[in-house]
Amino acid sequence: MPFFLVTQTSLVEAQDEQEAAQTGVDRLRSGGQVTVAVKSDETTITHVVVAAMTEQPLPVSPSGTINPSPAAVPIPEAAFAAPESRKLILKRMLADGLALLGRRT
Repeated sequence: MPFFLVTQTSLVEAQDEQEAAQTGVDRLRSGGQVTVAVKSDETTITHVVVAAMTEQPLPVSPSGTINPSPAAVPIPEAAFAAPESRKLILKRMLADGLALLGRRT
């Protein structure tokens, strides 16, 4: 199975780099339509429009009482999922990883 470089570029107005990054990621996570560039080799780039997300997002546990410091490293979205959803996410990640390893050997 070949590898592809998939990129998405957004022009974002913000006060600083952190706010710009957060705004860009929030737009992607919102589930709306996204246009990406898919590069299969050094000369072939295809622009693909990915339709808006139709399934319901994973439930998020209430964790509004945590105030991370500005220097804190962002925690992946899976860390905020309910325990039963987190288990499903981890199972899917493990299955994807094993599938990738199986294809290479």
